[in-house]
Amino acid sequence: MSFFALSLVVYGGLVGWLTNHLQATAAEWGFTLAHLALAGAINAHLIWVARRRSLSFLGSAPLAFLVVLHFYFTLSGIRYFSPILLYPQFELSLGAQFAGSVAAAVVLFACGMVLGRQRGPTTARMQAWVSAHWADIGRLMITSVFGSIACKLVLHRLGYGSIYTDSLYNENAVRSYWDFPILLANDVFGALSVTFGLMYVMRRGAWGRRPVMFLVAAMGVLLQMAYVLLYLKARMILLTVPISLALVAEVVSRRRAERLLQTLWLVMPMLSLLGVQLTLLIGRFNVPEDTGLRLAIGAVNRRADLTDFATAMVVNSGGKAHDATIVPMAVLNAIPRAVFPGKEAVVRDVYTEILEQRLGWPAGAGEDMLADYLDTAFSNGVMAFGVVGFFVVPLMLVWLWGRVSAWLDRRARGLAYGLTIISLWLSAMHIEGEWAWIPLNFRQAAFYAVICLGLAVVGRLAHEVLAVASLPPPPLVAAGGRSAATSAR
Repeated sequence: MSFFALSLVVYGGLVGWLTNHLQATAAEWGFTLAHLALAGAINAHLIWVARRRSLSFLGSAPLAFLVVLHFYFTLSGIRYFSPILLYPQFELSLGAQFAGSVAAAVVLFACGMVLGRQRGPTTARMQAWVSAHWADIGRLMITSVFGSIACKLVLHRLGYGSIYTDSLYNENAVRSYWDFPILLANDVFGALSVTFGLMYVMRRGAWGRRPVMFLVAAMGVLLQMAYVLLYLKARMILLTVPISLALVAEVVSRRRAERLLQTLWLVMPMLSLLGVQLTLLIGRFNVPEDTGLRLAIGAVNRRADLTDFATAMVVNSGGKAHDATIVPMAVLNAIPRAVFPGKEAVVRDVYTEILEQRLGWPAGAGEDMLADYLDTAFSNGVMAFGVVGFFVVPLMLVWLWGRVSAWLDRRARGLAYGLTIISLWLSAMHIEGEWAWIPLNFRQAAFYAVICLGLAVVGRLAHEVLAVASLPPPPLVAAGGRSAATSAR
């Protein structure tokens, strides 16, 4: 309750400052204050549910999924002060935007109730696993850092760069199919270097006991941030890394993780106002240099909006722009091409069909992308099942992440326990993407787990070989049973 009260005070001060600075209308500041009050309430409820069930911030996939959704919901709370910039093909009144946000708050609260039925993984078990396998975590951290460096050097030599520059190749324009393993490895090693690096940095006494390992861990985190921010010119790394830091802080104590999350929820809306200056600093060309505060909010805070895209689809089509076949198409698309070589002829682009044929909005994929919509569980639900999907799909995803997480909590043991749990946790934090990404996230979790287990096993064997090789040779034994040194005397 105290966190909710503090949220109201902090958010009220922010709204008051913005209202005075922007000469805002009553509707603008009223909707903003109400949205942020809802954000404070559901954030406090999520912390309470996680604490009551002792769910691990580092291991519970549905909890991580909801934490990221709550951050997006909170950051988008001040978007009512700005026009819709990203999607000029549709316009929503402030009332319609707020109605979508209220519906999302209801869904997120219900998701918290579903989370309350989850029984694991717990904080105590994850902390015990970290303590028991700390040596494996250290070896994984080193491997992922140097693997990340190697992949980035290879991609640079191949000509890959940012979609926001005139680089020859990028994530939407791949040079050849055989480059996908390198791109996948770069993503995997980058994510693992941040996760295990933060675990090592946050661990008590890590600097004093092994300063070199501590520096390697910090270097891996900073390298990934610099690569994404300065080379790929993507900004969301500045949100995902602090969230990961707060969740990973559970290796120190659960209370530390809760406090960091609460602090981030309070300060992120204020810090987001600096986002447009950061966008210009890193060289993004899609924001004008004379951007005022209203346009800055439109360019940054609307980037974290969860519901306007979904609300606009419902409003502009009367709730009829949906097609349930997008679900089986997404599942088929997740089957690897090596197993399903002819899937291009079978898998339809239902996403583009809905946007272009039923709404008349630009769409596209790969090099022909015409509009980059913010796809979330809410918009995916609307695309598949209409208005009902807005409410059902987020709940379904929380339930599904929870079922898989609980199954691993019961079945996995030893080294595999934590590595599979953390792999699922990492994939659950990816909340953006159209329907195709939902099954792909689960496939990605399997890839993460296999790679982590393989690296951990190889690391253990290499450590044992080095340990044996570094032992002094045993004394030679003479024929009479005495050592060679004794015989010489």
